[in-house]
Amino acid sequence: MLKSFGLAYRGYMEWKFERLFLKAKAHGMTEDELCNSDHRFSLYMRVGRAFEACSEKKVIDFISDVMVGGIRSGEADENSDLVQMALSSVSNLTETELNLLLLMREHRKNDLSSRDGYQNYLQDVERHLFLTRTETTGILYGLLRTGLVLPPDTGPWAESTIYGFRLTSLADTLFSYVSLCKRHHQ
Repeated sequence: MLKSFGLAYRGYMEWKFERLFLKAKAHGMTEDELCNSDHRFSLYMRVGRAFEACSEKKVIDFISDVMVGGIRSGEADENSDLVQMALSSVSNLTETELNLLLLMREHRKNDLSSRDGYQNYLQDVERHLFLTRTETTGILYGLLRTGLVLPPDTGPWAESTIYGFRLTSLADTLFSYVSLCKRHHQ
């Protein structure tokens, strides 16, 4: 029984790491360069833990882009804690949560803290992800755990607790790694 579990686990993880290795290779990196220092090995292990928690290709590719982009930026060696935090923030994301974050980033130019900006965002979410307003708001509140999203202002002068979610500077860092990875690969 244990042997068959080991084989299943290896197969479950193998294709994920293969996707990471292909991305690294496309950026001129070898598999060894992904973990050739203490900082990089720590990132590599964090990626492995993140891969254990997800099965969607889009999320696996996103996690791989974060690692490769973090290395390409130089921050994996110079400011490894920041790359570690970025990887940790996405380690338990579902594809739906990732898609909400990506749409949120697209709508950032529209002010999500305004009623109209948030309504436009919700319409896009409904059109592309088929989620209701209530479902979206619930998922956004759940994303607070990641450190990528700030909650709406709920103080005594807040207009509403429904709209006003914002991406954090950690989200900006995360997306910069992904952009660097994608930009260099094109």
